[in-house]
Amino acid sequence: IFMAQLPAFQRCDDAPRFVECKLEQRKWLTFQDDTSQLILTLVHVAICMAIMKFFPSVPKIGKIVPASLVGLLVGTLIEHTLFRQVFDVSTRTVEETAQMSGSLPKFDWPEVPRDSETMTNIIVFGVTLAAIGSVESVLTLQACNEITDTVPKISDSNQELFAQGLANLVSGLFRAMGGDAMIGQSTINIMNGARYRVSSTMSGLFMLSFVVALSPFIELLPVATLTGVLFMVVLSTFQWKTFNILRYGRLSDSLAIVIVTLIAVMYNLAIAIAVGIIFSALIHAWDSGRHVSADIEHKAMIVNKEEKFVKYVHMKGSIFFGSAREFINLFSVAEDPETIIIDFKDALVIDHSAVAAIQGITTRFEKADKTVLLTNLPTKSKGRLQRTGDHEMLRKQITDSEHLKDVEGGGSAMEQQENNDETPRSAAATAAQRKKDGKKQPKSLQELQMFNSSVEGVEMELNNLEKMQGNVSVHSKKDEGQFSNE
Repeated sequence: IFMAQLPAFQRCDDAPRFVECKLEQRKWLTFQDDTSQLILTLVHVAICMAIMKFFPSVPKIGKIVPASLVGLLVGTLIEHTLFRQVFDVSTRTVEETAQMSGSLPKFDWPEVPRDSETMTNIIVFGVTLAAIGSVESVLTLQACNEITDTVPKISDSNQELFAQGLANLVSGLFRAMGGDAMIGQSTINIMNGARYRVSSTMSGLFMLSFVVALSPFIELLPVATLTGVLFMVVLSTFQWKTFNILRYGRLSDSLAIVIVTLIAVMYNLAIAIAVGIIFSALIHAWDSGRHVSADIEHKAMIVNKEEKFVKYVHMKGSIFFGSAREFINLFSVAEDPETIIIDFKDALVIDHSAVAAIQGITTRFEKADKTVLLTNLPTKSKGRLQRTGDHEMLRKQITDSEHLKDVEGGGSAMEQQENNDETPRSAAATAAQRKKDGKKQPKSLQELQMFNSSVEGVEMELNNLEKMQGNVSVHSKKDEGQFSNE
């Protein structure tokens, strides 16, 4: 928006209207050759910006009359009374820039040649413009939601894009130019108090009336005054926190901002957004790949009722093309034991690169007569493995955690099983011993000794505490001002 206002500080003497001049025919206003015109142009911009900044603070009327409208009226009045009549110096107006008058459009079904070259151009430009229009409209809607503190909804974006596509389709049937949401006009609308869709509808109706009937009035407006309005839009919509991000943020975030900005200026917004998304996705993949980790233990375990010394790898994080190399480096065919158990309870298998990494590890260990078992696989991860992996190998690998047990205390599986079998008998023997010793087995909490103390013993204990502590009386702080002990 800012760069689009810079032609307001240019002049062209080779054509009756500024838009009819070629780029090489346009010349910048300078203090050396165009002193008066450049100064008055800057005065127009400054006055309009000052009015838009301070007029809303005027009691009562400031909230009723739009500040931008006041700025445009004041600028037009100064241009045609003070500058032109008194100083005999003028700045460029809308009439001297482009023709505004027009008529109602007529229906005209387009006759499109059906050769391949024409159809290719239509498809390429159509897709490009649709992408740019969609991105700009969604970003404009998001900016408006931020300014008005409105909670965004996906349905609002869908409705906006559908209406925009339908309107562009209809406008093409009337030889009209398609369009999309415009951040400048939308911001001006909101700054002037607009909050509902009726405001944008009225904006379209007024634009139609200006072109069809009221063009003589619009052509009186100084271009510099319109530039002042849009400069205020730039100041209101610019994310000033960007400088903090560039200075203190991550290098990748700063690079993304710079890359998207440069590409949007040099080419278009759609390409800039696409490049920015790809760049951010690669950075995220790089960061996610570095965050994969594992807890590794070498211990004795019972695997399918057999005691084995295993390498137990508890994976954490996402395994995909960015982290597959880190995952592979956790294993060594030469140094690892004969059984490797990979626990995926806190990990996810994201893509085929992860599946290929798991299959590669399994194949290498299998050639060395070693086994790789997979346990606690999430449902989605198991589905990815089964869709693209070796089904026969997976049936051997995937093991339920119920079939895996630690050998407690470092003992053997047989000793652990014997201890488990002896546990009920030990409990029965203990109960029999208590019965033999004359001790009654309590059947409820009320029968426990701690709940059967005499009341006299409790009262005696309370009396002893009173003697040691002394009598305590509590007085209201309002009456006595403090607590006291007697």
